[in-house]
Amino acid sequence: MPLFINDSNIKIKSINKSILKRTLIRTMKYLNIEKRHIDITFVDNVKIKELNTKYRNIKESTDVLSFLVDGHDNALLGDVFISLDYARKNCSINHNSLSKEVKILSIHAILHLIGYNHVSKEEEKEMFKIQNELYEKFK
Repeated sequence: MPLFINDSNIKIKSINKSILKRTLIRTMKYLNIEKRHIDITFVDNVKIKELNTKYRNIKESTDVLSFLVDGHDNALLGDVFISLDYARKNCSINHNSLSKEVKILSIHAILHLIGYNHVSKEEEKEMFKIQNELYEKFK
């Protein structure tokens, strides 16, 4: 199975995990990474801030953290952490349902794992364009 969704710490009642999984597996196939494995863990703002501080030395919460596992021979592509607290905040800003927001954040995280970033405005524009296209294609 190329995708594992861990919500054992935070129960997500308003998200259909099988639909989320289907969307992300289709995205992975489209990006030619379906043979790789991604672990997605849903956390709260406290946990994501802890991870962001530890691994990026940024002492604040964020929506998504993606950690690439080095080595192409390894089946595991990476670990993803998504803050549901942050996703809920994004819902009101972006006028999205939590389900849509989590799908978008998950696609965003996958793009980070395959090398996309948004440090510059050009990178941000390209990454968000691809992210939105993938969401629309596989939602």
